[in-house]
Amino acid sequence: MKLDKAAVARIKNATPKKQQKGASSLEYIMLAAVIVAVLAILTSDNQLGNTVRDAFTALFTEATKTATDTLPFE
Repeated sequence: MKLDKAAVARIKNATPKKQQKGASSLEYIMLAAVIVAVLAILTSDNQLGNTVRDAFTALFTEATKTATDTLPFE
């Protein structure tokens, strides 16, 4: 069975042209901006900075405690 040119064109247009590999520069810029914002909050001496810092400290303390409590050797 032979397809006409219009059918072939529709099939070619329906298939993806190229798969995206990796992040674009805009995504890296946005990630960097978020990291800078978090670091600015953590290093500032205000209520929000203290709250976020305390939350991270509690999280990592609990994770370390859980990890050391479940070790099979000691």
